[in-house]
Amino acid sequence: MGSRVAVPENPERLVSLVKSQTELLYDLVLEVIIAGQTQFCIHPKEHFNSAAKTGGKKS
Repeated sequence: MGSRVAVPENPERLVSLVKSQTELLYDLVLEVIIAGQTQFCIHPKEHFNSAAKTGGKKS
């Protein structure tokens, strides 16, 4: 949108809000950076309970 955001350091943790992106992070063996994920991020099943959950049903 034309705005610049300065990030002084590389982020070390993130919250994934997209199921497919969460799966990609696990496929790339980057689960250590996942601080949270939506309750709909159910794959891979062995990691479902490993990150804090956020989000709910869309209105």
